[in-house]
Amino acid sequence: MAEENTSAQGQQQGSDADNNGVTFTDEQQAHVDSLIADRLSRADKANESKLQKALDDARAKWDEEQKEAADIANMSDKQRQKHEQEKSNEALNKAQAEADKLRAELNHTNMVNEASKMLADKGFTADEETLNFVVRDTAEDTTQAVTAFAKLVDDKVEAKRQEALHGQTPNNASASQGQGKSFGAQMAEKSNSRSLSGVADDFFGTKAK
Repeated sequence: MAEENTSAQGQQQGSDADNNGVTFTDEQQAHVDSLIADRLSRADKANESKLQKALDDARAKWDEEQKEAADIANMSDKQRQKHEQEKSNEALNKAQAEADKLRAELNHTNMVNEASKMLADKGFTADEETLNFVVRDTAEDTTQAVTAFAKLVDDKVEAKRQEALHGQTPNNASASQGQGKSFGAQMAEKSNSRSLSGVADDFFGTKAK
């Protein structure tokens, strides 16, 4: 009896599993199959195109090397030496260009890090636009650019603050509080999380380039 109950439960569970499965009509299944076939076809064409390009590039390189070898074979010893020197110089120049590029990229990364630290020390958050504005090729030039830009923004903000104070009464509490605080303190309170470019937008009316 127990075996019959176990068998019945197993059949019921199998029936429930079948009912929970996703089923399609013949039309829906045909549409799904068509979509899959189309995607596979496009993938195959893309791979075929890449393979053909690789083969064409390899063939062109081989042809060029064969032509160069034939030219070298017809050269005199002096011409051959000159050709080898030119090839050597070309490889050296290419390696030097790649090294200079990597060095410039590393230097730029270092300058971005330094500029970000300097701006943070002045109470500003450096965004991409601001960094593009102040980052230079050397640490000295970057420092000068950050200092000059921060001072420019500082002067503009202070001018706006003075204009606002002239339009307030001496008993105005907020004005009294503002007069006792430096620009840095006011900016820390009002826009600690704002970016330098955002401040420039407010007071210059334009975005930092």
